[in-house]
Amino acid sequence: MATCKYDWPAADHRELIGKSIERLDGPEKSSGRAKYTYDTNPPGRLIAKICSCPYAHAKVTSLDTSAAQKLPGVKAVLVVHPVGDEIQWAGDEVVVVAATTEEIAEDAVRLVKVEYEQLPHLVREEDLKKAEAAGRTKDGGESTTGEPSKAFADPDSVVSEGFYGLPVITHCCLESHGSVTMWTDPKTLKTWVSTQNVSGGPGQFGQGLRLKKVEVEDNNIETTCQYIGGGFGSKFSPDRWGIEAAQLSRMARGAPVRLMLDRDIELEMAGARPSAYAKVRVAAKKDGTLTAWDSDSWGTGGPGPAGHPPLPY
Repeated sequence: MATCKYDWPAADHRELIGKSIERLDGPEKSSGRAKYTYDTNPPGRLIAKICSCPYAHAKVTSLDTSAAQKLPGVKAVLVVHPVGDEIQWAGDEVVVVAATTEEIAEDAVRLVKVEYEQLPHLVREEDLKKAEAAGRTKDGGESTTGEPSKAFADPDSVVSEGFYGLPVITHCCLESHGSVTMWTDPKTLKTWVSTQNVSGGPGQFGQGLRLKKVEVEDNNIETTCQYIGGGFGSKFSPDRWGIEAAQLSRMARGAPVRLMLDRDIELEMAGARPSAYAKVRVAAKKDGTLTAWDSDSWGTGGPGPAGHPPLPY
């Protein structure tokens, strides 16, 4: 049998190990010449701001955007959640406004009048018993194999149980999520996105816009990202606000729209690793052989899957 050799190359034959390697983007970043999505300002660029829901769970009962639409400098007002829609998390965008300056856009957001019916929501996700009592954690996917209760009652068994978990983890990217979008003609969209997935951008924009009934073709969508101000796994799609920026641009006759999330909204909704918790009880023989496993696991993925790991491993 051949054996593998794991020795390091001799010092005089090492091309990379032990040497200082210059990053190709080092000079651009350290000198401030690198242009990020936030630095992208095509002529005629509009700034978009979000009127977001302050409640974790609510229904929109009244909405009036007339004052915002009449404000001088406002070029487009997009209603994301009309009256009757149910909001699933605090920070969800209800109305998005595009204006000639950031100050005007912020003033327009303050002029939007929204009323909500607050609905029940879970506050402490690590408290399984309260969640179960409210009927919000079980999805009908439970299964039992064998007779775990019998194994746990066996006097020769050793039982160990514990509570494990971790809360939501935010990525805290120095450059917040967002994009700049502009229509160069009715079917051609140019985008600059703070993203880790440049090649996937055109298809994702195309799909999102078609779902919003906007006529567009993927091969007429261009996505650019020269430098990304951090992502850490949270920037793989244009997200809803990217699609909304493209909608605002179309409403504003193709003008470039920059929608970069403010820091408070970034931390609320831009991308996070969902929490995951588990209560685990294990029975084993005294020689270490496992005889039973009983566990409940859950997490906070919002309206979508939480992504918590299957148990047992």
